[in-house]
Amino acid sequence: MKSRSKEYGLFLGKFLLFATLLYLLWIPVASVYFSAVLKMTGSPTPAAPDYLFSQGIRSCIPVFAALVLATGEVKGEVKGEVKGEVKGEVKGEVKCKLKSELKRKAKTLLVGVPVLFLFRVILQLSYVSLQNAPPPGPSEFYQIFVIFLSGTCRVALPVLLWFSLSYRQLLFGRPRAGAARAGAVREGAVREGAAGAGAEGGKKTYVCPFCGAEKVGIFDHIRSVHGEEALKSKDEKLQELLQDYRKR
Repeated sequence: MKSRSKEYGLFLGKFLLFATLLYLLWIPVASVYFSAVLKMTGSPTPAAPDYLFSQGIRSCIPVFAALVLATGEVKGEVKGEVKGEVKGEVKGEVKCKLKSELKRKAKTLLVGVPVLFLFRVILQLSYVSLQNAPPPGPSEFYQIFVIFLSGTCRVALPVLLWFSLSYRQLLFGRPRAGAARAGAVREGAVREGAAGAGAEGGKKTYVCPFCGAEKVGIFDHIRSVHGEEALKSKDEKLQELLQDYRKR
């Protein structure tokens, strides 16, 4: 329980740090961002730079990006996981895991940022429609809908989007019970193969189908570096590895 509280505290600290840095970086981009939104909606760009900045700085993109960057492993955490490994293999293990984390975060941002931009365009179109509604004006339902988009969705959307794209990492690398059982079933073949190899006078190493690292406890490596979901992959090399274990 204490360890879990520490992890949550670390996540919150990373989020606040990334959010602060990203908002500072967002300041010179804010006006350009909202100008792009206005162009997408066909609205004339207001001459007042203050208006562009005040609207652009309220974007939820920095918050979403901070949540994504704060989720997952950092270098110190990865080193802790491989502390007991052979010294010569530590750097390769850390590098492999960091590369996998960076790739995952990049994919998440490439999906999430365009979605948030599209939402902002839709929100701006709803404002324009609200302002230009013919007499007797927009319906009360439509006004409530626009307020809902502007308030609740603007706050909730980045969090919901982050959760939907990063939910597998939200347990801080701890496999779920169902996933752990599935991994245990698969790893039974590994232990049998290792036992057989040990009886012949040495432990057999196996090549990771995802990064090429050579390991004795190959499934431990796949689970810690590539995630529990990798064990469920239909990757052809992984399936060949499993078949090799079953034969031993």
